[in-house]
Amino acid sequence: MEHLPSRFMRRTPQDPVTRRDEALAFLAEDESWRPPDWFDNIAVVLVEPTDEVNIGGVIRVMANTGFLTLRLVNPAVFREWQIIGVAHYTQHIFSSTRVFTSLDEALADAHVVVALTGKHQRVKRNMLSLPSAVGRLTDAAQAGERVAVVFGREDRGLSNEMLDRCHFVTTIPTNPGYPSLNLAQAALLFLYQLFQAAGGEQQTPRPPRKASATASSSLLDDLFADLERALDAIDFLTVRSRPNVMRALRVMLYRTHLDSREAGLLRAIAIEVRNFLKRRGVISEVGPVGADRPAEFDTPDEDRHPGL
Repeated sequence: MEHLPSRFMRRTPQDPVTRRDEALAFLAEDESWRPPDWFDNIAVVLVEPTDEVNIGGVIRVMANTGFLTLRLVNPAVFREWQIIGVAHYTQHIFSSTRVFTSLDEALADAHVVVALTGKHQRVKRNMLSLPSAVGRLTDAAQAGERVAVVFGREDRGLSNEMLDRCHFVTTIPTNPGYPSLNLAQAALLFLYQLFQAAGGEQQTPRPPRKASATASSSLLDDLFADLERALDAIDFLTVRSRPNVMRALRVMLYRTHLDSREAGLLRAIAIEVRNFLKRRGVISEVGPVGADRPAEFDTPDEDRHPGL
C-alpha cells in the first residue's frame, strides 16, 4: 500500500526565525535572540543513524537551539516527508544536510572533534567532563575553528575506530541504573548548553497582548460589593459570619494583586449570578451593581467595610 504524503509536505517552507506566531512564549522581534555567527562553525555529525525518526528528532533539536549544519555518515534510507513530519518547518536544515560514506570524509574540515559516548572507555582517550567539552567547543567555534560534534549509532554507539578519529570524548551523566539516552535527547542536552552559552536562555518572556493596569481600590470595592450581593443571593452568608467571609475574600484577592481586567471578570461573574437567579425566579430583583448599596443591602456599620 502506497503511503500518502504527509500533511507537513503541504506546508509552505518557512524560516522559523521569521515566523512570529511560532514564538509563543518569548519575544520574536528583531532585537530578540538570534543564533550567533559562531554557530555556523559547528556541525552535528550522526554516524550510521538507523531510524529516520531519530534523524528528524535531531533536526528538530537543531532548529530549537539555532544550529543549521547536519552531516550524516552512512544513514539508513530515509524519506523527507517522514523527517519533516517530525521536525516541522525545518526544510532549511534538511535541504542543506550532507551525506558522507565515511566518518573521515565528514570530519575532513574539522579542527576540533568532540564525540558523545555513553560507553566506559577501557582505552586511554582525551576524556572531558561535559562542561569542559562545551567550553572547549565554544572557545574553538568563537575563534573561527570548525567543530564537529559526533553522535554514534542508536544501538551500538561509536566503535573504537570511530572514536580514534575524535580529538576529545565526553559523556552526558545520567542515572547509572539506566544510562542510555535516545539520540535526539542526547543532542538536545548537548546543544542546549551551547545555546545557553550564546545567551539563548536570557530571552525576555512575551508580554500579554493587552496590558492591563493594576485594579484600583475603587474597582476592588465594587468587586467586593458585587461578590457580597451574589453570596447573599445564594444564601451563602445566612449561616456564616458575613464580616469573616468578606474579610477572608479581601485578604485572598488582595494577595493575588488583580489587574483591572481580572477584577472586572470576577465582577461580571458575581453580577451574572444574580441575573441568572432572577431569570429563574429565585430572586425578584437583580438590584444595583458596585459599591453604592441600596437600602435592602444595608448592613451594620461594622459589616459594611470588612477588612478595612
